[in-house]
Amino acid sequence: MKKQMLCCGLLAGLLTPLPALAAGGANPFAGTIYQAIAAAVVFIVVLVILKMKAWGPILSGLQDRENRIRQDLTDAEKAAAQADQTLKQYQAKLAEAQAEGGRIIDQGRADAERVAQQIREEAESQITQMRQRATNDIASAKEQAIQDLYSEMASLSTAVASRILNREVKVEDQQQLIETSLDELASKH
Repeated sequence: MKKQMLCCGLLAGLLTPLPALAAGGANPFAGTIYQAIAAAVVFIVVLVILKMKAWGPILSGLQDRENRIRQDLTDAEKAAAQADQTLKQYQAKLAEAQAEGGRIIDQGRADAERVAQQIREEAESQITQMRQRATNDIASAKEQAIQDLYSEMASLSTAVASRILNREVKVEDQQQLIETSLDELASKH
């Protein structure tokens, strides 16, 4: 409270020359030394009050703002560096994925070619086996047909011979004649 009264008193002392100026006084600096000292004291008090009440908070606010801006800039630089690093990692992973995809495609093609080759080889093997079986079956059938033909011819020959000889040929004699005839024919072929 004393400070406020002192400030008001000083202000009143400073403002005292103002009516003289308004009245058209010639010298604006005319006055007493006390008035000059009072004006200086009021000026100093106002400066101290401004420093304590206004400039301190203003300066600290500006300082805080400056610190926040610096921190934001630092954070932004860190974020940009991290984003750049993440982008590089993403690009590296993308390139790696593309290379892996290429390897998988190449491996798939190689596997497909290998499977196709195996299928061809198995098919050729089966065809060869089928030809061999068919050849064997044909040879067996031919041999069987020849034997059946020889047996039939031998039976007919025996029947004709028994008519010619007018006697009956026994089954053992007929069998012996057939085997002998077959052996003779086999040795000729």
